[in-house]
This record gives sequence, structure tokens and C-alpha cells, in this order.
Amino acid sequence: MFYWGLDDYLALVILVLGALCIYLAFDITRITQGAPRGWYVIVGAFVVAFVFRAAQLYYDVQSPSGLIDDTEATISLLALVLFVVGLFMLNSSFRKRLKAVQVS
Repeated sequence: MFYWGLDDYLALVILVLGALCIYLAFDITRITQGAPRGWYVIVGAFVVAFVFRAAQLYYDVQSPSGLIDDTEATISLLALVLFVVGLFMLNSSFRKRLKAVQVS
């Protein structure tokens, strides 16, 4: 039996945003050719957070106790939206610089 609620929808949105963060951070790593090496740590942190949220959502759906708190999920959602916006802006900036270097 599945127990699905609003907090689970928030967790699902958080998973999608987490996957987008992983993609954007990895793309920045690819564009910069791994420089600085700290991007690998950032990608790893997003992967760990994604796996944690996926496991939390799985166990929350399987049990009636409700492991995911609405307040925690809302704060995580806000943080991930800010991460996505920031990573998107960084990605755009690095792409513009890469194109400028390739043109000249």
C-alpha cells in the first residue's frame, strides 16, 4: 500500500531539482574541463543529497508514519531553487566565455 501526500509531491519536486543541479554542475565541470577541482566535490554533494532524498521518499511512501516534514521539504525546495538559478547563471557565464575564447 502507498501513502502519498503533499510532502511527497514536494519531495518529488526536490528530486527533480536535485537532478537538475547535478546536471548543471556536471556540465560546468565539463565546460571548465575540471578546473577548479572543487566542482567534483560540488557534484558529489548534489549526488549524495539526491540519493538521500530518493531514499527518504521511498521509505515515506512505504510507511504511514510520514518521514518527510512539510517545513523541511519547503526549505529544501527553496534552497534547491536558489541552487538551480545560481548554477544556471554560472553555466551561462561559462558558456559565453568559452564561445568568446573559441571565436578569438
